[in-house]
Amino acid sequence: MIKAILFDFDGLILDTETTEFIAFQEICRQYHYEMPLDVWSQWTGSADSVQRACRHLEQAIGAPLDHDEIRSRHGEVFRGMIATADLLPGVIEKLEEGKRRGLRIGLATSAHYDWAVGYVKKYGLLDYFDCIRTKEDVIRSKPDPQIYREALAGLSIGPQEAIAFEDSLFGLQAAKAAGVYCVVVPNALTQGFAFEQADLRLQSLLEIDLEQIIARVTRQ
Repeated sequence: MIKAILFDFDGLILDTETTEFIAFQEICRQYHYEMPLDVWSQWTGSADSVQRACRHLEQAIGAPLDHDEIRSRHGEVFRGMIATADLLPGVIEKLEEGKRRGLRIGLATSAHYDWAVGYVKKYGLLDYFDCIRTKEDVIRSKPDPQIYREALAGLSIGPQEAIAFEDSLFGLQAAKAAGVYCVVVPNALTQGFAFEQADLRLQSLLEIDLEQIIARVTRQ
């Protein structure tokens, strides 16, 4: 019996991941380089995507770079872009559906607490969540399953009593390694992946209602 739903943050609730790529692309163009989407997408969902991108850029142009300075410039561009972003379609609807069904709701993200919860508060979502686990709560980030195990413990439920919503391969791998059902909702950066482990793949959180999702992933 499903007792809880678990949400990733970046790329699922707010499309920070596409914005992060676009912002880094602006940095790359200052060095007359275009970051390939298929290269960046391999890092989507990781906690160190910008660090990896800095190393890739340095190798691509064949010259040493000040990584701290690039991350600072990237952060400035990114913050300006994300400030006006909207929640992804269906986020509010799924949170509301979960509450109406009496399900517990968790947030399981590899992002830092201040980052994720800051935006959760900004968009008025904090009261929906019964448990929040972030980068500070684990030693190993996704694709390691630790973040999901911590969220399950915080909600006092077992793995087969929860459905995770993810947008990346790392997130999917983390959920499945924890024994949790996983619904994948790819974003613009991850839609090219097969997500073979997923219990269900949706184009949008609005595609079907929560009752149908539960029935499909549990085969009820």
